[in-house]
Amino acid sequence: MIEKEFDKIKIAIAKAQEIASLGSSETALQSHGKLFGMDAFSWHNPNISVLEKTIESFPFRTVWLGNTSEISAYINSYDTDGKKLERYIVFGECEDIVKDQNHIEHFSNLTKSIDALKDYSFSPGVLLFTTSDSDSEYAMNYFSSLFSKLQ
Repeated sequence: MIEKEFDKIKIAIAKAQEIASLGSSETALQSHGKLFGMDAFSWHNPNISVLEKTIESFPFRTVWLGNTSEISAYINSYDTDGKKLERYIVFGECEDIVKDQNHIEHFSNLTKSIDALKDYSFSPGVLLFTTSDSDSEYAMNYFSSLFSKLQ
């Protein structure tokens, strides 16, 4: 069952890359396995238009955990009605556009947002983690370390 879910997601990602005319070496989307029952992926400094195609191709409901810069850009360009994703979870600094949405949760730091994920998880589902702000290396390392703790 788990392999079938990953195969669906891999096919969806390949399709998104093809649509966006990217080779697989040009994307930084990484698969991490399961977290709280959801297939978890991370993307450091994502290209928003490629990210949009990738999200569109996910076969399951999606929770996006990220900082305000890419979530705001995505909402402004692709999800103005707030119906493309199940939930957005923003950590760190937050713009008003993010605070004023019903389907968006805001937490002051990454640790609190990860703790809150348990309340927003479902299976089958996709967890997308992105970061591109000044402490993005730390955030990416912290997120990746969660999976080594689970093994």
